[in-house]
Amino acid sequence: MDHLIIFADYGLDDAAASVTVFRNEKKFSQIDIVPVGGNVPAEKSFSNCLTLLSYFPELQNKITVVDTREIQQPSEYLAEIHGKDGMGDILFRQPGTIDSAIINYEQWIENTTGKERLLSLGPMTLVKPLMEKHDSYCPVIMGGCVHTPPNFNGYEFNQSLDREAFSFCTRGKHAAITLDTCRIDKLDMRRKVFSGNGLYETIVRADQALSISRKEEGCYIWDDVAAAYLLYPERFVLNKEIDKDGNTLYNAAYISKKEYFES
Repeated sequence: MDHLIIFADYGLDDAAASVTVFRNEKKFSQIDIVPVGGNVPAEKSFSNCLTLLSYFPELQNKITVVDTREIQQPSEYLAEIHGKDGMGDILFRQPGTIDSAIINYEQWIENTTGKERLLSLGPMTLVKPLMEKHDSYCPVIMGGCVHTPPNFNGYEFNQSLDREAFSFCTRGKHAAITLDTCRIDKLDMRRKVFSGNGLYETIVRADQALSISRKEEGCYIWDDVAAAYLLYPERFVLNKEIDKDGNTLYNAAYISKKEYFES
């Protein structure tokens, strides 16, 4: 089983992606979660991470949370996209103790080996030092765009917040889950009905509702598609393309007849 590292700027789509990974936790021997600034400030990202973990007490011995709150990081608080709390205003900390180990970023990065699998769901500011330390990673990255219109300051949101780190982390082999990957009818979650009271279904319905309130044409849960690639890469193909900054992106395209969120 693999040791997995997840960098997440805990907004609503990061929560969906995390739940997808947690549903498949048997694939991983250990999961390190690095809450970073992006959709929300690092402090809120950390708090949201602990809130989400409180719904999974059975996994907490397998999960380590990496504390980055003392490190300066970029962020934009976009409540109209992710809700006032960053996770759709639907989750509240469950009672009980959070038993996951918590370690500061500097100590944690010294203990990394370069053999872990790497999933980046937010700006890549703190992914860059990890990839500088180890050149062996082939990360799955949610970020970037080539053909479709950008969604933040002329770029995809995660790329926009730290273009230099994004360029560095895409220099080697990787899989990029870009705006191009997600903006297709097959992955438009507005077209799907999610009933039931499961955590994943609750998160998706909140994302659907917020996208409707913003009057968007569709609902694309970007980070959850990246989690799907991590778990089921055979459902995608990678196309080598060049973005507007000259970065070479291995841009993922979804080709499976299955719904991307099916296990």
